[in-house]
Amino acid sequence: MSECPSPTATPPDCSAATDAVAQAALSVEASAAPGVRLHELDAMRSVLMLLGVVLHAINPYGLDGSWLIADASRSPLLEAIAIAIHAFRMPAFFVVAGYFSMLLLGRQATPGFLRERLRRTLLPTLAVLLTFNLVQVWFLAPAGASTGFWHGALLPALLRGDWLGHLWFLVDLALYCIVLAALRPRLGALADGRWRARLARPQALPLLLATAALVPLGSAMAAHVAPMLATQLAGLVNPEELLDHAPFFAVGCLLQLQPALLRRFSSVGAGVWIGTGIAGAVLLLLPERGGPAVVALAIVARTALAWCLVRMVFAGFSRWAGAPSPLFRYLSDASYSIYLFHHLCVVMVATALLAMPWPAMAKFGVVLAVAALVPLAMHHVLVRPYATMRWLFNGRPRPAGRPRD
Repeated sequence: MSECPSPTATPPDCSAATDAVAQAALSVEASAAPGVRLHELDAMRSVLMLLGVVLHAINPYGLDGSWLIADASRSPLLEAIAIAIHAFRMPAFFVVAGYFSMLLLGRQATPGFLRERLRRTLLPTLAVLLTFNLVQVWFLAPAGASTGFWHGALLPALLRGDWLGHLWFLVDLALYCIVLAALRPRLGALADGRWRARLARPQALPLLLATAALVPLGSAMAAHVAPMLATQLAGLVNPEELLDHAPFFAVGCLLQLQPALLRRFSSVGAGVWIGTGIAGAVLLLLPERGGPAVVALAIVARTALAWCLVRMVFAGFSRWAGAPSPLFRYLSDASYSIYLFHHLCVVMVATALLAMPWPAMAKFGVVLAVAALVPLAMHHVLVRPYATMRWLFNGRPRPAGRPRD
């Protein structure tokens, strides 16, 4: 590798050399992959993805009736389950996503990292938008709209974010990975001995989580000053949500850099249980509406509860899913397809059941069964056997030397 010349000259080789130095620094921990507990994290990612199917199957029977399909049958129990899943699911997912993104960044040069991450996130997003989600917009379009499909249904769905729908987190994840790649030259400093030693200190985790917990409060204040930050920009990104989830992704990256930090994060002691109880009690006792102080306290309590629950999830999977498992390996392969395809099934089956005089729990069971089994069958019949379909809907590259379908 050639040396970088003086700052007055900027040949192409200089950026490549800088990237190589950063990769060498970051790969210190990535090279220790056999010692990292990846089985439980892969299993966790799959289960968190599938919990999204459960959430969307519950939505037609939520108490507020504000979803795309609102059934007259409602269930407080289903609403409580949805609230409980919401409290930890996406935060835990972004922590896992940050961990694996940092692991991949330590193994690949920046261009290869970006190609892999954007292919895995944006390519399936585009493929589903132009197929399943497009059909969903048509299915939900107002009957007899005089303005036509584009102006009467598709454009409003795009601007509201309904067309993107359940794929929103893939856009956010792609943006996080772009920022992570841009920060790569500076991330090398975090991988050196001094910073890894600091991350291994007992006080590092509480300080890190306390700092991360302030970000949603800051994003809420910014959205209060500039309300457009709390809206879906171009139907693709909600800036407030993007900022709210960024600390979870960032912490996941740091957990990969320091295994001692991951072990401490995955260890649940009395403090985590006490914190969960206090945060939960605050959220239950706070009035639904209040002044700025009440809103700020609710945000802090909700964020603290999320971090406590995420640590419990990590601890649970670390204890019970740390060994290789055929079941979790199977779910890891199929969960992405199931999640991508399920939403249209939920909408169509929930619509078909609107006229049925069944209790909400029975309807939910039917919707969940169809929304899980039909996409699973599609994965086996349409995606898994064909390299092109895996490339389009899972973002997986075609094996080298394999003929195209």
